[in-house]
Amino acid sequence: MAEPLEPKIIVTDAPAAADTAVIQEGLRAYNTSQAGRDDYRPLAVFVTDPQTGKVVGGLYGCSYLGQLRVDRFFLPEAMRRGGLGSRLLAAAEEEGRRRGCTRIALNTLEIQARGFYEKQGYETAATLDCDPPGVTRYLMSKRL
Repeated sequence: MAEPLEPKIIVTDAPAAADTAVIQEGLRAYNTSQAGRDDYRPLAVFVTDPQTGKVVGGLYGCSYLGQLRVDRFFLPEAMRRGGLGSRLLAAAEEEGRRRGCTRIALNTLEIQARGFYEKQGYETAATLDCDPPGVTRYLMSKRL
């Protein structure tokens, strides 16, 4: 009887969407079987140019199993420090509450907006020091 073949391990910086979908769908199915529900919903809050209607910034993430997660948040430099970012984050938080989320979480870097999030009531849940200095990562969260 032949020995079973060992699975191959492949490292890539260009994964195919179909391949990452195997992981995403497999993990989602497992989580659903363990949690007994699947309430995943994407969320985006966009800022658009008033003349062209094109998206110029905003945030996106998802809600899942009682938590809202912000994956990316960007505003052009000219749109910062005027309260727009606070309004976007507040809109996402309000939508999270409507969806039944009790917490929001996000990651930021030392070189990004930790102080901004702290002003919005976020607390640092974890710190990951990275090299080179200045790119420390922060997991931040807030109870909704």
